Amino acid sequence: MSHHLDSPEARRDPRLNITDQYVFDDRDAIVFVMNTRTSLAGDNVPVGFHDEARYEFRIHLDGAMVENLTFRFAFGPDGFRLSRLEGTAAGDDSATGVEIARGRTGQAITGADGIEVWTGPALDPFFLDLSQLAAVDRLVIHGQDAEITGFLPGKANNTFAGATVQSIVLRVPHHDSHLFTDRVIRVWSTTRLATDAGGWRQVSRAGLPMIWPLFRDADSEEASHANTSHPSQDTMNYGQQVRKQIASTVHRLGTTARPEAYALEVLQRILPDALQYQVGTPAIFGFTDFNGRRLDDNAAEVMFSLATNSAVSTGLPAGPHSDVFPYVVAL
Repeated sequence: MSHHLDSPEARRDPRLNITDQYVFDDRDAIVFVMNTRTSLAGDNVPVGFHDEARYEFRIHLDGAMVENLTFRFAFGPDGFRLSRLEGTAAGDDSATGVEIARGRTGQAITGADGIEVWTGPALDPFFLDLSQLAAVDRLVIHGQDAEITGFLPGKANNTFAGATVQSIVLRVPHHDSHLFTDRVIRVWSTTRLATDAGGWRQVSRAGLPMIWPLFRDADSEEASHANTSHPSQDTMNYGQQVRKQIASTVHRLGTTARPEAYALEVLQRILPDALQYQVGTPAIFGFTDFNGRRLDDNAAEVMFSLATNSAVSTGLPAGPHSDVFPYVVAL
């Protein structure tokens, strides 16, 4: 999984569980995609979007440690409302921002300044054989020998084939005052649930794919806690643990003579957990470079290879996706 059901908290209400985040360009615009509520959670949980929650794309501009721009979605029986928050308001749950679009799920909506929005059920574009993730976790998290290769075309099975998600797609033209060509941004997505006290509680977050499933037991409350924290806290909270796991893994495999140095290099790439992208450039999530993420990027293969410093193939073709708006395969 990428972040599918990645903690006990995520499984309590899968509508709030962010399974994946994607950021890429399409001609004259930047595209943000957030997927939630995997059908792998089963039939006995609510469907759709949570009407007491917020779904947000939080964007750090020019290397800022905190978000400077947020796109906030709120859902109700009549559809969704999208608000834009800038500056200090971007990280303020009490700020309201400016409404820039509203509409119904399942419909393509055009909002202020040419933005386009689509929300609704779609086929899950993520692809992975979960038995391979289980093997990698035995190696990385539990420090045990495991066979992580051999998942070849025709032998690997895509556990996510036919699975569905609830998708949020936002397309913002490059003439935007903040998201213009060549600007470097970092993006993470979050879901936040209204509290009885009148505030908001962060339930889930996602930046890079596969981070927490690779380095944290999905059955641990620690995994739930990680979802409630801010990316700026990642290195302090989790850096030592992740570095130790990577160093131990590559030492066990013998894939480098400098396990500690290699672990530090990887750690500096993956934390804080936010996806970097240079607006207007070709997106690629690869072994040598993170620059956004397309729907067909093999994120699991990249992260497995980074964690082990070896070539690890998933043996699978890309999942369902489209080259035109809304890019996901809508249902």
